[in-house]
Amino acid sequence: MGAGKREAQADNGLKERHPIQVVARRTGLTPDVLRVWERRYEAVRPARSSGSRRLYSDDDVERLVLLRRATLGGRSIGQVASLPTDELRQLVEADESAQRQAPAAARAANSRGREESPSASLSATEHLDACLEAIRRLDVPGLEAALNRAGVSLSRTAAMEMVLMPLMHRIGDLWREGTLRIVHEHLAAAVVRNILARSTEGPLAPGSGPSLLVTTPAGQLHELGAMMVVGTAASEGWQATYLGPNLPAEEIAVAAQTRQARALALSIIYPADDPRLGAEIRLVRRFSPEGMAIIAGGAAASAYRDDLEAIGATILPDMQTLRATLEGLRKVPSRD
Repeated sequence: MGAGKREAQADNGLKERHPIQVVARRTGLTPDVLRVWERRYEAVRPARSSGSRRLYSDDDVERLVLLRRATLGGRSIGQVASLPTDELRQLVEADESAQRQAPAAARAANSRGREESPSASLSATEHLDACLEAIRRLDVPGLEAALNRAGVSLSRTAAMEMVLMPLMHRIGDLWREGTLRIVHEHLAAAVVRNILARSTEGPLAPGSGPSLLVTTPAGQLHELGAMMVVGTAASEGWQATYLGPNLPAEEIAVAAQTRQARALALSIIYPADDPRLGAEIRLVRRFSPEGMAIIAGGAAASAYRDDLEAIGATILPDMQTLRATLEGLRKVPSRD
């Protein structure tokens, strides 16, 4: 779509007028899933407001509804995201028509199959909702089962980006709102750590590639983001070692020297206004081996941008950028 046409549509208020929260309510998709579908699959291409906020058109909303119906019908988002809207609509209507016309016995069998293997008919949003419900109940087996179903239903990468990552954000948001307590996050962290450990077939330090240390700096207690980095890095072949949360600069430096780390990843989630963290970030560089790359991400990382940039750290906005950054770092010759 040309810039002139897009501007005309925005000016008349008939097209790009829906913010992401409105679209989430209309489509039944979470904002995190909407962002992943846009970034990873280019399912839609929303416009941007003057403040750089996403604005979706009526056509975008219709397309997203169709995509959700397609995934609820058993198709993966990767299979249908690139289809033209007209073709997508025809596919969804054909799927739903076939389901309506299926003999009663077949529908009953399908229903029994879904009960026995619910992951076959769940979208990423529904996997996420199931995880959150288990967390609210402090139900460890239920959370493990929900995450395992997501891993079976979706690809490993898709499950990480469309379930685990949104889950991390939602837990943080709900904790700050007072809906969840710290015990809920601790339970989720323990389960996620076990899931990631099993998914890499061993401890959280697999691979024969360069060494990456992952932690949260002193004062940062939320560790789910760090665990996501470990899982992502391990899947890219790094020796990813998780050091736990809330680690002082001196201890990070000792680990970096011992492991001869090629890179250090800092997860910074909350709070975004710790007056001590800036100095702690600078100490990390001061005590750490020369030449070790430092990368940082998380909901609050940008709040400490000046300190991170002062030590030469790279701030990562998402997991896609993390993968690209790790790929680039692997090409950097070792200090040895």
